[in-house]
Parts: sequence; structure tokens; C-alpha cells
Amino acid sequence: MKSSSSLLLLVLVLVLTSCGPTKRFDQDLQGREKVFAVWFRPDVSHVRRVVPAPVDSVWRVLPSAFQFLQIPGTASQYPDEHVYASPQLKIEHRLYEGESNSLYIECGRTLAGTPIADEYLVIFAVMARLTPHAGGGTEIDVVVDGTAQDMTERRNAIRCHGTGRFEDAILDRVEAALRSPKP
Repeated sequence: MKSSSSLLLLVLVLVLTSCGPTKRFDQDLQGREKVFAVWFRPDVSHVRRVVPAPVDSVWRVLPSAFQFLQIPGTASQYPDEHVYASPQLKIEHRLYEGESNSLYIECGRTLAGTPIADEYLVIFAVMARLTPHAGGGTEIDVVVDGTAQDMTERRNAIRCHGTGRFEDAILDRVEAALRSPKP
């Protein structure tokens, strides 16, 4: 009886002091990793580059390019697709300290003329797909897709896309990793 009352007291203390485990944004209520869908829509801007390396070599260095930009990511559940993507990411203030969100994400402008990505809540994802290139090497296709919403007026979401800065940074980082000597 004493151990069950001690356990109850411990649980009560954890709940009241908010010291219990917290749910991460990429987990469901049971703590399992959330599944998300990724589409390569033709109506968003794609940044593509062909690198002179086989798909498997590019695939090995692609996650480090996302990590360098502090973008969490994961591989598709279908390994043969060679798709690597972030979960939906939320920007409430600044994506990177000292830089405007509009440097990375284009959502248009407010009625006052300021970039929407700098004023509204932005939710976006970054996706990369690798395919063998007909002339040799690997084509890397990177897409940034998202939406912005004015949280004060709660209007319909506004479509957003990448400006090319995320995309180019990922591609540049992959190329640099492929050039670096192997340990």
C-alpha cells in the first residue's frame, strides 16, 4: 500500500510541476513518430542540379546537407524512391537569427507591402528527390513548399514556395561533401 501511494504522489508531483515528458511536434499522442505525406507538385518552384556521382553516393551525404541548415529530415519509407524530406516546420518568428524569413520563403506581400513570410505564421517542408540522370550522375530535385497565415485575422492560408536559397544551400552542401576526401 505504501509503494502505491508513493507512486501516486510522484506522478502527482510530476504532473503539477510540469516536469513530465513532453510530446514532440513530430510525435502523435502515443509518442509514435508521425507519418507525413510528401508530394512533388509541378506548380511549385523546383531547383534541380545534376552532380557527377551515383545516386547511392549522393544519398549518403544528403542528410548532412539538411542537418547543416538545421532542418530535421527523414528518408521516405520506400527506400527505392530516394526521397528525403523534413516534417512540416513552423516559423513563428525568425527561422535564422538576424535573417528575414523572406530570404528563404516567398509568400507574396501584405497590403502594407511587407513580405508575408516575415509577418505571418509560416508552415513549410523541404523535400529532395534523387534520380539517375540519363547522361550519368544524379539529378537532385529540391522543393520548398508551404503556407502562411495571418494569425490575427485568420484568413485563408496563402501558398508559399522557396526563393532558391534553401535549395541552393542544400545542393551546394551535397556537392561539397562529394568533393571532400573520404575518412
